[in-house]
Amino acid sequence: MSITGAMRTSPADREAVAYAVSRDVVLVAGSGNLASDVGYPAAFPGVVAVGAVDKTGSIWVKSDCGPELTLVAPGVSIVDAGNKSPTDYRYADGTSDATAYVSAIAALVRSKYPDLTAGQVIRRLITSADAPPDHSAAPNDRYGYGIASPSKALKANPAVDNGPKDNPLLNRVESQGGPDSASPAPVPQAAGRDGGVSVWLYVGGGVVLVLVVAGIGVLVRRATA
Repeated sequence: MSITGAMRTSPADREAVAYAVSRDVVLVAGSGNLASDVGYPAAFPGVVAVGAVDKTGSIWVKSDCGPELTLVAPGVSIVDAGNKSPTDYRYADGTSDATAYVSAIAALVRSKYPDLTAGQVIRRLITSADAPPDHSAAPNDRYGYGIASPSKALKANPAVDNGPKDNPLLNRVESQGGPDSASPAPVPQAAGRDGGVSVWLYVGGGVVLVLVVAGIGVLVRRATA
């Protein structure tokens, strides 16, 4: 979910996420690009909240951080589809790109180990993450459990696969206080740089799907070569 915004008080959004989690779905969302608290839907319990790092492993300056953060992944100077022509590409920064990366890893894990529950897949992502390069203790508000690692997540891990099947993020406390029924539900916003609703809300979702499929295709070709 490459979207973020003021969804905390929306009962419909919260119920949709809770329903998906109850149906054994791995939900992955960008933390946001405002250098602020982790946004929603990433901050909802049960959702893998993803921040962005650059090629050195340093946190991107605009990546939203907080106790809900689960993982970080590459999200700086990423080649994205542009909007100038059907063949246009551009370099972009953002937690949406990092979300696509982690979504692809989750898809590969579920493909290779189809008997795992969503909770076990999430545990694989968490336990296989690379430690923060600044040597800070994980989990923390900036890196979560660390930098997502495709190769490590796909390795056999009996300790995780035979462990608890529940979603380890389901009981995560929301630092922003959870739902507030006294407030009207705000309009969801895109994760763009201006923080407002834009066409990138829809383009971002398409980019995530394309990157996930492309990532799977590349690894499958390598495995069969």
